[in-house]
Amino acid sequence: MTRKRGVTLVELLVVLVVLAVAAGVVGLTLRTARPIEREDPVKVAIEQARDSAIAIGHAVTITVPGNESRLPVTALPDGRVEADHSLGIDELSGATHANR
Repeated sequence: MTRKRGVTLVELLVVLVVLAVAAGVVGLTLRTARPIEREDPVKVAIEQARDSAIAIGHAVTITVPGNESRLPVTALPDGRVEADHSLGIDELSGATHANR
């Protein structure tokens, strides 16, 4: 008696169930994933200047775009940041405020 080669219905159902479970996991993961937030280039520049000032022990001054011109921002070795008030930069943390 010769046996026919092929896929049984049970094997086909097992494969479909595995694919359905994998698709469900991927779907749930994509739904809960947060979008990638773009870094504010001013914030990144201030953080780098602050880190450099702390590392080298000297004040570091950079210029960042303001409302009408480029404004100086000075990072001090103790971690403080001095900048024009219109930039909305917190003096102690160097974080930019949303009202810029």
